[in-house]
Amino acid sequence: MEISGKTVIVTGAASGIGRATALRLAEHGAAEIALVDLDGLGLEETSRQAVAHGCRATVHMLDLADLEATERWFTAHGSVDILHNNAGVVSGSPQFPEADIARLRWIIDVNLTSLVTATQIVAQQMRERGGGVIINTVSTVALGTGFYDAMYATTKAGVMMFTRCCAGLQAQWNVRVVGVLPGLTDTPILFKTGADGAADWMIPVLENNERCTPEDIADGVINLIEDENRKGGDWVAIRRQSGKVERQWGHADTL
Repeated sequence: MEISGKTVIVTGAASGIGRATALRLAEHGAAEIALVDLDGLGLEETSRQAVAHGCRATVHMLDLADLEATERWFTAHGSVDILHNNAGVVSGSPQFPEADIARLRWIIDVNLTSLVTATQIVAQQMRERGGGVIINTVSTVALGTGFYDAMYATTKAGVMMFTRCCAGLQAQWNVRVVGVLPGLTDTPILFKTGADGAADWMIPVLENNERCTPEDIADGVINLIEDENRKGGDWVAIRRQSGKVERQWGHADTL
């Protein structure tokens, strides 16, 4: 899809991958981007930078854990050409199996249930517009055998399966649903894994692995949007090795 002139929603747009993607979209000529997050100051800064690229940007504070509010917001604002379901959270501390039920419900609703809700509403509106592209931020943990943060890994595995299951929407509604799988990426979420910063288990991960930049991931999102040879259900995992960005491509029927 040609990005120039298109309307877009980016969730988790106040920082990290969401901000980087919004700015890349603005650079590529997106006409208007709705920026969604809970961090008002971060949203304003993303908006300021997007506008500097000549894009119209609107700021929307939305708690994706509030599913009724999420449904209302996307019903009112979801008539767009591109949706980047990027918002996500880690469990923090305490996590499973010591977290309370409200905390478990929170991470499931932010990472998975709200994403499914947004996709359903926006896809229906895209069908009426003639089609569109939806990009879901997954994680390379969805390709592994496990991860210390069980709830984060479980919800991201769910997003991966959901993305693959949406492959048929391309033929049915001309809506391409694809996935970007960031490896370890230098974003604020890394320092929310513990009660007050990075968790103890995260320290060796940070010390022993190269980090992608948010822009590395945003470039993958742009490629997924623009390259119509990337079909519904396709995904790209993005990592850094020896100072270089590496991409691993997959399809709806592969892992």
